[in-house]
Amino acid sequence: MSKDGRSDLSDGHYILFGQVGRAFGIKGEIRVHPYNPLTETVETLKYLFLRSNSGETRKHEIEQIRPHQNCYVIRLKEISDRDQSEAVLGFKVLLEKDQLPLCKKGEFYWFDLIGLKVVLENGQGVGELVRLEETNSGLGGNEVLVVKSDGVEVLVPFTKDEVRKIDLKAGEIMIRSLEDFKL
Repeated sequence: MSKDGRSDLSDGHYILFGQVGRAFGIKGEIRVHPYNPLTETVETLKYLFLRSNSGETRKHEIEQIRPHQNCYVIRLKEISDRDQSEAVLGFKVLLEKDQLPLCKKGEFYWFDLIGLKVVLENGQGVGELVRLEETNSGLGGNEVLVVKSDGVEVLVPFTKDEVRKIDLKAGEIMIRSLEDFKL
């Protein structure tokens, strides 16, 4: 996360998928810890990008990918031994946005929502969406919009009752009320 609370999930062309963990085995496989552990897009990927701490970004072809505990074990064509896989430890894993499947109607990628203007039903602007947070869905929780309004973060439930409309083209999220959620 950046200092102002904005998510660093997207830099325009790429989305941040996760981070490389320690090597897996001796044949150059890497562990990738996704920032969204519930992602279902992994099995369709043909390539990914690794970004070093210095900012260099390189494309890598995926030979094999499989889930393993809380991460994915990935074999990349360009990395063939443990030394090479250890050399990318801590690198960011990026995807191109067009690698992702299209969303179904009424579904959105979080990175598309971050930065949108938040307005009330009467059109009055009340803030900007700086991030989303997940709550425990097993306990009946839902995602939460974190709206920066007048320098304060306000948590708004991401439910049909509270979020009336999302218009990506207009760059707006329409909500029922902000006052109900201010502390």
